[in-house]
Amino acid sequence: MPVPLENASLTDSLCEVLRKHIIAGDVAPGQRLSETWVAERFDVARPTAKASIDRLAGEGLLRRGRYKSALVPKLSADDIADLYFSREPIESSAIRALAAKSEVPADAERALKLMTVTATMGEHSEHTEADIALHKALVAAVGSPRLRRMHDTVMGESQLCIAQVRAKVGVDLVELTDRHGAILDAIRAGDPDGAVVALQRDLHGCRDALLADVARAEAGATAAPG
Repeated sequence: MPVPLENASLTDSLCEVLRKHIIAGDVAPGQRLSETWVAERFDVARPTAKASIDRLAGEGLLRRGRYKSALVPKLSADDIADLYFSREPIESSAIRALAAKSEVPADAERALKLMTVTATMGEHSEHTEADIALHKALVAAVGSPRLRRMHDTVMGESQLCIAQVRAKVGVDLVELTDRHGAILDAIRAGDPDGAVVALQRDLHGCRDALLADVARAEAGATAAPG
């Protein structure tokens, strides 16, 4: 049965719904989404379905395949390592600039509050969304459109791989939230070096957890009877 959408922009609305399904794991890694399926499922025109798929592919949440379909990617260990390698210099530059002014953006404060609430409730997908929103808010607050564009190119894939892992490996969301709070505290205190150390603690911890999950999955596949 078609799912009705209500928003000023139908494409924006469809993108948001598809994004939530992907992050929540309702659309599994490797699953294909055709323009026809999306159009029929959400009762929209094919051009709207295509535009939404194209946008999510641009964000890294989908990858375009053949025959007008797209799939949810399963990121490799090399993909994950490269994502965090790419994020670190961008985000470090941003938080150094903010800490030099002791300026914590309001959007980052709001995202941290949402992380706190969702952590206590054990809401993994919502916590992931708030986590990504916090990092994006820090970069956006610097006011450099080029820095923000570079950051946006990796954050969709980051959100995807984080969401694929958190709910199944028992990540301590409260501790993770505290790590983000430490980043904002250092920025507020006007401590650029301390803010970068706190950022590295967060990014490296997330990267290592993701890589450990990939290694476990690969070990399990090797050990499974063929």
